[in-house]
Amino acid sequence: MTPAHLQVREHDTLVRGAASRTGDRNVHTLTPAAFGHLQVFLSGRDVQGDALNPVATFTRLGQTDAVKLSQWVGLIRLPDGTVIEILPKTHERPGARQDAGSLPRSRSVLLRMLAATDERFRVAPPAELDTARMPLLEVVLRYALEGFRAGVRRGVPHTYVGVQEERGSLRGRLDLPRQVRQPAHRAHLLHVTFDEFLPDRPETRLVRLAVERVGSLSGAPATKRLARELTHALDAVPPSRDVRSDFAAWRLERGHAHFEALRPLCELILHELNPLVGGQQATAHALLFDMNRVYEAYVAQRLRTQHPDWQIETQATGHALGQVGTQRAFHLRPDLLITLPSGEVIVADTKWKRLNAKRAPTFDIQNADAYQMLAYSEVFQAAQSERTLHLLYPHLSDLPAHIPPIHLAGGRALHITTVHLDTPESHIELGNRWSELEPDGFTTVSWSAPRKLDGMK
Repeated sequence: MTPAHLQVREHDTLVRGAASRTGDRNVHTLTPAAFGHLQVFLSGRDVQGDALNPVATFTRLGQTDAVKLSQWVGLIRLPDGTVIEILPKTHERPGARQDAGSLPRSRSVLLRMLAATDERFRVAPPAELDTARMPLLEVVLRYALEGFRAGVRRGVPHTYVGVQEERGSLRGRLDLPRQVRQPAHRAHLLHVTFDEFLPDRPETRLVRLAVERVGSLSGAPATKRLARELTHALDAVPPSRDVRSDFAAWRLERGHAHFEALRPLCELILHELNPLVGGQQATAHALLFDMNRVYEAYVAQRLRTQHPDWQIETQATGHALGQVGTQRAFHLRPDLLITLPSGEVIVADTKWKRLNAKRAPTFDIQNADAYQMLAYSEVFQAAQSERTLHLLYPHLSDLPAHIPPIHLAGGRALHITTVHLDTPESHIELGNRWSELEPDGFTTVSWSAPRKLDGMK
């Protein structure tokens, strides 16, 4: 029986057995065995010891046990072979998944964002591979193999390894303590020690083990073939027998800097995709990403590319709204703290949420988000006369092209910026001036905030 491959979206619900709402597109059914493995997995901890609770929460759907997914995306491979592929959905309206290209589009969006923010996905697979339609597990495995191939092609690091050998001629140094104990019938053989320049070192052993692991996990013939080719190229390297010790001993000389990029790939395969123990009954493989963090990093990366002269700090710490004695109270940590060459400070928060086009003029922006931006402005923009704030949301097709700013007290203007995620080259303009609609990336709307608003106290 072929293992199930379930493609779901973030915030969907997984249920045990038959679902009570069988026609609901946000509800998916797992066999009782697979659902039990998933429960055990979510009750455990990952390889860093962190609880997996944020990934999903246990709930009920009618009389049936259920699991409600959160904003985490990626894949989970259960012990029975069932693969749960979780894709992002915030850039689409409910019901869009019924379109034929919905799933490939979601996978493309995720891979594009990961390629921009995660060094493990910088080496793209060959163009003939349709990564948008391949299962996410196979895409991840192929990304890793392509990275390993690029590193091996540039040269496998070698080092001098001490060798002890019994041979018929002298090489290196004679090992006298062993030689004097040589039995008479083997007196014609010499015990010698010498240094040999070999590729047997911690870094290469880890790469060899990771390549073998990819070959065992993948079901794609092309990926398995590439894994065999790389294993042959590393034939002189034994696989790692102590992963933790070899990672601790990872030290590359200056001439082997190209191999350093393979470390995160080894960690991806040997740690994140390594079996995670959930209790004592089952193991699973998992590779998961918090879309809040991915989206934040993606926006920051695009801004740094577009504006290299801007100083952009993510998750700025060390600031608070108040103080009690010598201790800070109500710590603040904006997603993006931007300092322009002029010294002007712009505060922005990324929100991986869907705006509601029918709820103008605030489009269902939560009150707490607006209050939070007001607090950021009070601390980070206290010395400015014009205070520019931005909330950045994924773009949706039914949102208006131009969204007026929300004028707040004290000359503050809260701008709603929507980000086009389907365009490879994105453009954003965060400033206290009008910016036209950019055809190749971001929709940015901003007007200069007036000094004083009519009727504002």
